[in-house]
Amino acid sequence: DLRGGANGARIRLAPQKDWAANDPARLAKVLKVYESVQNDFNQAQKGGKKVSLADLIVLGGCAAVELAAHNAGHSVQVPFTPGRMDATAEQTDAESFAVLEPMADGFRNYLKQKYTVSAEELLVDKAQLLKLTAPEMTVLVGGMRVLNANSNQSQHGVFTAKPETLSNDFFVNLLDMRTEWKTTDDGDLFEGRDRTTGDLKWTATRVDLIFGSNSRLRALAEVYASADGKAKFVNDFIAAWNKVMQLDRFDLK
Repeated sequence: DLRGGANGARIRLAPQKDWAANDPARLAKVLKVYESVQNDFNQAQKGGKKVSLADLIVLGGCAAVELAAHNAGHSVQVPFTPGRMDATAEQTDAESFAVLEPMADGFRNYLKQKYTVSAEELLVDKAQLLKLTAPEMTVLVGGMRVLNANSNQSQHGVFTAKPETLSNDFFVNLLDMRTEWKTTDDGDLFEGRDRTTGDLKWTATRVDLIFGSNSRLRALAEVYASADGKAKFVNDFIAAWNKVMQLDRFDLK
């Protein structure tokens, strides 16, 4: 319906700014920073040159990925194509946009409530909406976890001692046979404990553990967890990230 994506920067407008999936309190603080950067940049330009908030949001994400890759020892450049515009409240029908509120977003380990459909099935549905292949879905989830990008800063699935570093730690620790996974009383949450000591190492959701239990996804996880898979993981994550960032650029197609 041409309404998704960052183009328009509608995340700053009702109803999207108030959706639980977007962490409204944190979002408001982040938007203030972006708006300050936008204002400073635009005031310093001549000839009517301006940057949209929509472009700034995407550019900020690209810069964060580059920094995280640098933290992991990789010098990379994340593609960025400007040209997005900012929509106004008058151009946004809040009623029709309300039905687009996410029920779940497995990429950020978000689930609005418990549904009869499993969380991992909702992840696959979200992935197909984003036109992602199984490898792209896999690498994006693994990358988003180590980037510490979960909704409400949840630590479920953040299988790393170095958050905000674009490493393959999610896959390495997911497949570590020294960890024993057991369900909690919640039923949809799991604890990973050291098989020898019983110490709690990690917590996870069904979405996280599907990459170890589903045969096809486990095969992909093993590729990224391998000792020589670090560079491939970073490169594949950037490619999948860029694909998602460009999905709203119908003007380029």
